[in-house]
Amino acid sequence: MDIAIARKKPAYGKYIALGVVVLTALLIGVRALWVLSLADFSLERSKLTFGQVQQGDFTVSVRGNGVLVPENIQWLAAETEATVIRRVLKAGHIVSKGDLIAELANPQLVQLLAETQWELTATEEELKAAQVQQETELLSQKSIVENAKLNFERSQLEYVAQTDLIKTGAVSKIAFQRTQLETSQFEQRWHTSQEQYLKMQQNLLAQNRARQARLSQMKNRLERLQQRVDGLQVRATFDSIVLDVPIEAGQRIQAGANIAKLAQQDALYAELSVPELKINDVAVGQKVLIDTRNTVVNGKVARIDPTVINGNVQVDVVFTQPLPSDARPDLSVDGEIITAHIENTLYVTRPLLSQSNSRAALYKVRDDNQFAERVHVRLGASSPNRIQILEGLNAGDTIVVSDPSLFQTYNIFRLR
Repeated sequence: MDIAIARKKPAYGKYIALGVVVLTALLIGVRALWVLSLADFSLERSKLTFGQVQQGDFTVSVRGNGVLVPENIQWLAAETEATVIRRVLKAGHIVSKGDLIAELANPQLVQLLAETQWELTATEEELKAAQVQQETELLSQKSIVENAKLNFERSQLEYVAQTDLIKTGAVSKIAFQRTQLETSQFEQRWHTSQEQYLKMQQNLLAQNRARQARLSQMKNRLERLQQRVDGLQVRATFDSIVLDVPIEAGQRIQAGANIAKLAQQDALYAELSVPELKINDVAVGQKVLIDTRNTVVNGKVARIDPTVINGNVQVDVVFTQPLPSDARPDLSVDGEIITAHIENTLYVTRPLLSQSNSRAALYKVRDDNQFAERVHVRLGASSPNRIQILEGLNAGDTIVVSDPSLFQTYNIFRLR
């Protein structure tokens, strides 16, 4: 009996599958080698920062940092040499007008004040006594004037009567002439006494003025001494916040030494330092955003300092809305001055080291997202965080905004 033997078919399928795998691996390797050949340098994406070109309205601004400064600052100074007895308040206290801040002592000044008060009282009493004496002298002189007038009038009457009688011979010529002479003498005495009375009034008035001047001088001296003694109690001169009290108990201070620094807390403005290269874009009246770290407050440029100090220019900003509760003198703030507004333009996150109104070489990410290639771009206006694109990029393009020092020697590099 014949036995049928089954023959095996050749395994062509396995060879075909193996060939496909090898060919695929070969193609992948060739592509990888081709990709690697396109760039001599590669970087990890995670180490880079990217920005996408956008289109829309663009705000041009200049940034500066600074502090809040009170509009009204006042130093309280010692009015006389003294010793600090007690420092009642410290920096940071809110005070009202008249609140005690520090106590000073000067025993010699207090003693001098008391002696001056006694001297003033004595002078006032002397003035009263002098005025009484003057009134007495005036009354006496007035009486002399009245008597002289009466003597003149009596003699005049007698003279008139004898003038008629001498014609009839009833009065001798000698008696008539004697009466005539006496009348003239009495008239002269009356006029002289009137002049003396007038001169006495003028003299006494001058004496009173001199005494009043000395009295006023003494009162002014006493008032100044009283102010100096009152100044030993150092008090707030207006509603404010205490910024500094640079004294200690037991300290000996000279007249004019600073005791306390006060500031009006609800009237503040911002002093910003703006780089001198950016100051040409800043003008009085421009809008400013002041960041107090907790709140952003609107303001406007009020003054631009004409001088440059350490490469910066001081810009004063007044606020156009109420300040937040956390605002206080010397608070550090950041300010953004809005210098222009451009409608419908291209802009991107500002690449490191890029300058406004210049040409720059930036690295644009290709559509395959595998490479970043150098492109030449013309830049326009800028703000602290963004910059305008005038030529070289389109909306939606992605660029590298990181520090270019790692790859700036290459025209293209690969992104891993």
